[in-house]
Amino acid sequence: MTDEARRPSRIRVWILLGLAVVAAVGAGLWWWLSPAPGTPLEEELEIEPPEPQEPVVFTLYFPGRGERLGVEERELAVGDEPRARARTLVLALLDGPRTAGLVRPFPERVGLHDIYLTSDGVAFVDLGGEDLESPPPSGSMEEMMRVYSLVQTLTANLPEVQRVAVLWNGVQRQTFAGHLDTSRPLGPKPDLLSAAARRAAAG
Repeated sequence: MTDEARRPSRIRVWILLGLAVVAAVGAGLWWWLSPAPGTPLEEELEIEPPEPQEPVVFTLYFPGRGERLGVEERELAVGDEPRARARTLVLALLDGPRTAGLVRPFPERVGLHDIYLTSDGVAFVDLGGEDLESPPPSGSMEEMMRVYSLVQTLTANLPEVQRVAVLWNGVQRQTFAGHLDTSRPLGPKPDLLSAAARRAAAG
């Protein structure tokens, strides 16, 4: 057989050898990257199921008539995690009341940045606004009603919260808007409650 006749046979041999090497490497990679038999896909990817939520009736405290805090019962979908419940309650307050005679505690452009709960019963509520360097101006009583709507709502509905510290854009101010001392966490103030609110707090 001449050299010209042998050359195609050699080429075919090298091609077959190359394909065999590629197949062996591919099989090795597949074995190495495949999950162990019986390993659940969820465990491999560490997927956590969402916390189940159920409707719960809460008591929300809004500024009302006679410079007192009034109450509104509202059903909210929440889970069991206290911080998530606190966040849901604050957002419900910022959304405003659905009951006649009660008013929104803060203007619409005020929002919630975040909320933190400490082991000693303090909720840090960080409010703010995109174009608001300082809290919206108000009189002393209006400012007190705004802050204590947060304080009363969180302490009345969450056993994990006994006091509330109100921040603005991440800063705990000496006063919230020039009147009420917010340099320290605040507890409930029963004398700000309306008669209906006092009954709700007692029962």
